[in-house]
Amino acid sequence: MANLGQKIIAKSAKDNVLFLFATAAIGWFLASAAQVSGIAFSTKIDKNDKKFLIPQEIGDGAANIGLYALVTTPLIWLSEKLVDNGTVSFKNIEKNTPKFEQLKGGIKVLASFVGAVVSCNIITPIIRNKLASIAQRKSIKQKVSIVEPNYDPCYQPFFRKNFDKTQLNMKNYITFTRGNGLKI
Repeated sequence: MANLGQKIIAKSAKDNVLFLFATAAIGWFLASAAQVSGIAFSTKIDKNDKKFLIPQEIGDGAANIGLYALVTTPLIWLSEKLVDNGTVSFKNIEKNTPKFEQLKGGIKVLASFVGAVVSCNIITPIIRNKLASIAQRKSIKQKVSIVEPNYDPCYQPFFRKNFDKTQLNMKNYITFTRGNGLKI
């Protein structure tokens, strides 16, 4: 593992795109690990909520990293091919010169940034929302109760206490805010 790390670091020193790609993936992994750890070790989060939140955060992290790789790798490859084939050309810069290679590397870095933005800020939320919609429809079909028997929407917002039986929904929150003179 140490040898692999040294090889990646040595190669990344020469290749900005590889460095950017690797550090982005490592950053998302560490962020997801921190989220999961924070949830797992929190004493303020109910055990039933943890059963839902931990897999959700793991899935979200895996989706971010996986989609980043799936979108960014082809964009980097395509940008390199477009420059090499002359589809994207630079005035007064000859092929296979150091300046040409620098500009080609810059275009690959730009492609990497575009891949990161598209995959993690557009594609991942769309997929996550679609999956949440499917889960919500499934829970509605199962007629999952969303309120407790003694729930009074005028005095308290309803937050999830037992994931299997209850959940927060916008209708309950709006009812709560109207009953207390609050506006959304």
